Amino acid sequence: MDINLDRVLGRLEELYQCGAQEDRTFTRMAYSPEDRKGREIFMDYFRKLGIEPKMDAAGNLIARLEGEDKTLPAIMTGSHLDTVPDGGRYDGALGCVAGLEVCQTLIESGRKLRHPLEIVVFTDEEGFRFGSGMLGSGAMCGQDLHVSEEDLDMYGQARGDVLKACGLKVADLGNARRPKDSVHCFLELHVEQGASLHKKQIPVGVVTSIAGVSRFEIKITGEANHAGSTVMEDRKDALVAAARFVAGVPEIVAAYGNPFTVATVGTMKVVPNSVNVIPGEAFFHLEIRDQDEKVMETIEQKLRECLGEICEAMGEEYSFNRFSYHEPAPMTEWVKDAIEASVKELDIPYTKVPSGAFHDSLLMTTVFPTGMIFVPSVGGISHSRYEFTEGRDIGQGCRVLLETVLRVDDI
Repeated sequence: MDINLDRVLGRLEELYQCGAQEDRTFTRMAYSPEDRKGREIFMDYFRKLGIEPKMDAAGNLIARLEGEDKTLPAIMTGSHLDTVPDGGRYDGALGCVAGLEVCQTLIESGRKLRHPLEIVVFTDEEGFRFGSGMLGSGAMCGQDLHVSEEDLDMYGQARGDVLKACGLKVADLGNARRPKDSVHCFLELHVEQGASLHKKQIPVGVVTSIAGVSRFEIKITGEANHAGSTVMEDRKDALVAAARFVAGVPEIVAAYGNPFTVATVGTMKVVPNSVNVIPGEAFFHLEIRDQDEKVMETIEQKLRECLGEICEAMGEEYSFNRFSYHEPAPMTEWVKDAIEASVKELDIPYTKVPSGAFHDSLLMTTVFPTGMIFVPSVGGISHSRYEFTEGRDIGQGCRVLLETVLRVDDI
């Protein structure tokens, strides 16, 4: 019994083409016509197998292959089909297509699981349309979604209207919650979206945990003044202070973090933002990610000390406030062990690796036993039309997923 790699690659390409835009980019934005087209094609794959997928109250698609014992909880696998702007072929889609392939392989081989097998397509994982992601997995896990009918997307459309066009209601999203005892475990195959596996030329990563994330809004207040008549020693330049802080971020991470600790300043706003005025204020966002909460706390403290020293030396003021936090999410030990045992059974080279990126698995760990499988991203490139994963690695990932499904079925 083996997966059909050509079928997997063909379906990935067909789904990718659904996102074709007039400007020659490829995007399947959540709830868009392109997203709905991709989801319809995906459902048709199952219909040809005699399975009619269902859509829950949050818009998650669920295709169910019954097992020998309908009273057992479901083995669930899948990911998402929506993309970022001009995204690639593999992010999310690979996990969905791989789950489909496992299902079809079982049917074609006549192999019947004890547990039901559910393949899920989570809705709006990327979140770029409304500014917050993982809505589908959040709803399934009973999370407080913090959404309303009036939320506006990037085009000024209200969330209530967008969801209504897809047959959904904001008020009903909570009805997608699944009881804890309805899912045996959740498995997600995903491209790494980092360079670790590719650098080491290792085809499979057994994910140990998903990094926690702290995000901060920082404001530095100096003194706006004439750029021509204020000599350098008399300046309180907020942007210079910000630049010194930003330059210190990688040094502090190197000194107090580990190879997977990352910190990023990804936005910057300068006031008054004029070529002939010394910046009086600088606003920016800082993000810290790591698998260890204590490491995150240490990096935060050292960065606070760094900024304090810079502003004190320059006679400037600052504020440093955290506005969001997700704690690190370790994978469930018995599921992780099953994945590792499956890789060993297949005699495929592997390594244990953390995930620095968010995935639906992050939220699934809060309710259901969860495990993740990574395959390499060439050059570590993802969220891009240039993301690429070798076909042979995709095949190995699908085989590990199939073997893991068979293994957890016996647990």
